[in-house]
Amino acid sequence: MARAAADGPTGEAIDTAFSLPDGEASHEAWNNTDQMIAASAQGQEEVTVTIADRIWPRLGITPAQNWIDLLASHHGATTEALDFTDDPEGSREAINSWVAEQTEGLISQLVPEGFIDGQTVLVLTDAVYFKARWARVFGKYSNVNDEFTRLDGTTVDTEYLRELELDDRRGMGDGFVGAEIPYAGGDFSLLVIVPDEGGFEEFRQRLDQRLIDEIDATFTTGPYELLIPTWETTTQLDLMSWLTDLGAAPGSYPAIDPSAFLGGAVHGADITVDEWGTVASAATALSFLESGPPEPDLTVAADRPFYYLIRHRPTGLVLFAGQVTDPTG
Repeated sequence: MARAAADGPTGEAIDTAFSLPDGEASHEAWNNTDQMIAASAQGQEEVTVTIADRIWPRLGITPAQNWIDLLASHHGATTEALDFTDDPEGSREAINSWVAEQTEGLISQLVPEGFIDGQTVLVLTDAVYFKARWARVFGKYSNVNDEFTRLDGTTVDTEYLRELELDDRRGMGDGFVGAEIPYAGGDFSLLVIVPDEGGFEEFRQRLDQRLIDEIDATFTTGPYELLIPTWETTTQLDLMSWLTDLGAAPGSYPAIDPSAFLGGAVHGADITVDEWGTVASAATALSFLESGPPEPDLTVAADRPFYYLIRHRPTGLVLFAGQVTDPTG
């Protein structure tokens, strides 16, 4: 959405960094993906997916109408003007309340104090909420107590969920073992990738869509044993240094305001994975400133640091991505 407001050089940097298709095709693709995700969740009592976007301009600021219209038609973005100049704290509370509502209270303080001030001309927010039951809820087989090996080689006693009757996609390849665990309805899944011992950091450097495609190509269906811990992770990130390296910040966003540049970016995420399923939420805010089984033939044991991705299988869109290096906290 920010890319649509950017000038040529800033837009090219964003396209390159995120591998976005050029121009209108990017927004058409997102719009189609949003509709497919909504269709996958529709009628599924055990799956809830909410994606919401909002534009918060400063009172008196008039972004380009074609940008507002594009975000409304292709991203479902709504607009609400706030008084950043005279009431920055009230504006911050309004944005945080909206984010909390969209994420069912999991992310209640996305925008920190000082994020909004008199120089802020616009804030752009995005929120995602996901709640889904496993297609096959854990519990038939007793949990297993064993060790989890952290990155530094130390171990911690951990309780693992165990399943022996899964027959969905799983496999092993060069440097990893993994499995795709479906949620109710089958269109959403949790992809768990466990790198070989000692290969966690190298794997992270390679983790992109091309590698995910390679992993998918190694997967086959069949019986396997799954051992996975439950975990809960809350993350708060300042994205500015990363966006600066990409060329998206400070940049130039004339469709917002002739002098607008990206001056702040925060991201929050919360995920809980247990025997029932998964509840996850994420939100991002950008501030623009002026200037029994069958015998398993594979065991996927997440007993060392691993990566996870929640994705929409029909489109391949990754909704959430993270890593677990210590499930006990």
